[in-house]
Formats: sequence, structure tokens, C-alpha cells
Amino acid sequence: MVALRLLAVFSAFAALAYSAPSGDLVSNLPGLNFKPNFIHYSGYLNAAPTRKYHYWFVRHQFASSTSPVLLWLNGGPGCSSLGGLIEELGPFHVSDNGNTVYENRWAWNKVGHVIFLESPAGVGFSYATDGNTDTGDDQTAKDNYNSLVDFFTNKFPELKNQNFYITGESYAGVYVPTLAVLIANDKTNFPNFKGVAIGNGFYHDLLNVNTLPSLFYYHGIVRQNLYDQVVTQCCNNNPYKCDYYDMNGACGTLVNELLDQADDLDPYNLYSVCYLDGGSRSKRNFIRNRLFKNAIAKNLKSPKQAATLPLCAQDGNTETYLNRQDVRTALHIPSTVPHWTDCANINYDSQYDNMITQFQTLLQKKVQILVYNGDVDSVCNIIMNEQFINLLGLKVKGGTNRKAWHYNGSFNDPYAYISNVGGFYEKFSEGLDFASVRGSGHFVPEDKPREALQMIYNFINGLAYSTPLPFSTAPQPLLNTTG
Repeated sequence: MVALRLLAVFSAFAALAYSAPSGDLVSNLPGLNFKPNFIHYSGYLNAAPTRKYHYWFVRHQFASSTSPVLLWLNGGPGCSSLGGLIEELGPFHVSDNGNTVYENRWAWNKVGHVIFLESPAGVGFSYATDGNTDTGDDQTAKDNYNSLVDFFTNKFPELKNQNFYITGESYAGVYVPTLAVLIANDKTNFPNFKGVAIGNGFYHDLLNVNTLPSLFYYHGIVRQNLYDQVVTQCCNNNPYKCDYYDMNGACGTLVNELLDQADDLDPYNLYSVCYLDGGSRSKRNFIRNRLFKNAIAKNLKSPKQAATLPLCAQDGNTETYLNRQDVRTALHIPSTVPHWTDCANINYDSQYDNMITQFQTLLQKKVQILVYNGDVDSVCNIIMNEQFINLLGLKVKGGTNRKAWHYNGSFNDPYAYISNVGGFYEKFSEGLDFASVRGSGHFVPEDKPREALQMIYNFINGLAYSTPLPFSTAPQPLLNTTG
């Protein structure tokens, strides 16, 4: 029975790969210590006449003619989606100072095929032939759209009619909706575009700042008398509608003192006790400063970056690994492409201060939306996302109470006999779901990989979020590396 099942899986691979670009096939990934049950590709897509976007495409581990296709975009703006692949939801994780590639048992290519796209040009291995990487929200959306047209038309046309979903996190709260509107308007190239899923998204500049004092206060970080002083002197005793964003003078000073109370906490996970490898200080400083640049320009502070947290693991594994010459060769990266870094300081114009119009357009077009949040992130915090959804004026589906969803392990998996509250959720009649991920910070697939996999699987398959996974997450066989 097992042999027949494996034969069926690899027969599906063969049937799906008839037009796949052989020149992009990754045939030997350096440092790999396990035997993948899928194939993967790395190459370039045409974003514009002078802009080439690098993609790394991993096939569905249980591939069939109906496997969905997911796009993943990291945020920044200016951070590489290969960071998401290696440090979060991809099947390959890196350790041992960039020498070992081990399996992520909760990889999202157990849900479907996954495209990791490095966007915009100048980020990661993506580049501009004329050296001009200046861009902004609208241009990036157009370039992402063009890249996907190239992917489905010229690289993998056999996947064009599969169900397609756009996913991402952080500033992908802008990347994803702006791209999704273009995709939803093009039924010719994207006939089965179904939905979007965004984690800890940046949807509303002003709300992201104005919700921070409440987040800190109700997490027990801010001392009572300081909070009361701010509310009394600066908010007319109404903290819920207080505009901290535009405060200056004495009130600006008080708010900055309040925001400083989170000193020595990781702003990306207020409960974290140390930095993981994927959470290097340079990457986190970059994202935080980008997302709060308008507040900083007004002399308000962004969530303070902890200086004293120790590392849980080696720092810089991803960057070390991706800059190995044998790895670049395996991924078909031209020698002219510069050193890979997780985030690039490109000249980027953030054109939108909120995503209300884009969300409304997508819901009108019946695009399913999942907004999910780790609940201890202060960079794109959960209260901001809740207040943003409230601005959309949607109707709660099935009553008014928010409900818990449970992580229930997975089928036939001796490594996952766990049933626990994964978070809370509510559904809206217009086609939007909101889900929290309990105890997670900004990078949900990194902080809570098991819960993230169950959540995205059930969203895409239209199932209750507490539904157990129907497949095993047991590890793949290790390769014999002893010779």
C-alpha cells in the first residue's frame, strides 16, 4: 500500500512537470540532510523590461492535479521572501553556520505548491539590469503581477487553472492587497484566484501607532500613573479614540516615555526570552524603522529594540548559506548579482496610509480574506488589525461571540498528540475571517509553526480552524551523509 501511494505521488509529479523549466530545476541543494518528497525550482521572472525577480518554487508534497498554488511575500518594504522560506514556512531550514539544511516538518508546501518571490528589484537575488531599483507601492504591485503572469504563462502553464492564493506578512499588508486587486481584475491570466491570507499585516499607518499605548498597558508593561497621566492630560479621558500619532510638545514627551516602558523586550514578540536565528537584530531593526518611519519623523518613538536579549541560535545562518558559491550555483544565480542580504535599503515610496479601499474591492469581488495575527507583536499589533477590520463595517457571521480554535495535532503523527487553544477567530458574512494565534509574535510561521500550518490548510480548504490536519507531519528520512 505504501509503495502504491508513493508511486501515485511521483506519477503526479511527472504529470504536472511536463512543461516545467528544466533549467530552473534545483537538482542538488548543498548541505541537505534529508530526502525531500518534492521537487523545486529557482530562477528568474520578468517583472519589467529592466527588472528580474528571483523566485524559488517548491512543489506540493502531496501533489495532485488539484493542488492549490500559494504565493508568499515578506514585507519590509525591502525584505526577501527567502527569509520566509528558510526561517519560517518553507521546507528548508538552515543551521550549523550555514552548513546544514534540515527539514521544516510544518512547511506550507504540505498545503500546496508555494512560490517564494523576492520583491522588489534590489531585494535578495532580484535585480534591475539598469541598476535603477527605485520603486513604490503601485510599481511593486505591477511588477509582482507581471512576474506572476510570466510564471503561469511561460514557466508553469500547467498550473494556471489551479486555485491560487496570495499570502504574506508585515508590509505584505500593503503588497498583498494592491497586487490582489490587479489579479482579481484579470480572469484571463488568473481564472481561479480564490483568496489572500496576511499575517500581522501593516494596513493602517495611523492606527498602528495609536493602538500601541493600549497594547502596552493591557499587557502589564506601562505603569498605571503614567498611563493615567497620558489619558487625562492628552486624551480628554478617552484613550480609545486618542490620536497619539500627532502628539507633540509635552504630550509627545509623555507618550514617548510610555512607549519606552517596553525597553529590553523584543518588539516582535513581547514574550520572547531570546532571539532566534531568523530574528537577527539587523533584520528586525530594519522592519521596525521602515514601518514606523512616519511616526519617527514626527518625533514619536517606534517600539524599542531590546539590546540585551541573548541569541537562541547562531546569528546569520540564512545569509551565510545563501552566499555560499555552491548554493548560488545550485539556485542558478548569476555571478553579477550582489551579496544576498535579508533586507535591502532600496528607495521605496510608501504611497498608501491605509488599505481600506483595496479590502473593500476584494470583498466586493468575492475574494476570500484571512487576516491573522500573533497576539504579542507590537510592530504590527493585533489591536490595529481589529480596529482596521472594524472600519470596513462588516457583518459578523454566526453570532457576536469570538470563538476559540484549537490546535489538534495531525493524522497518524506520533510527534503531535497535542490539543490546545491555538487562538481565537471570528467570521464575517462578506468573506473575511479574522484569527489570532495565541502566544505568537510578528513571525507566526516561525513562532507557532504547527498552528500556522493547520490554520492556513483549513482556510484554503474551507474547513473549521480546529480541524486536525489530514496528513502526517512526521519527519522525512535523513540522508546517509557518512559516506
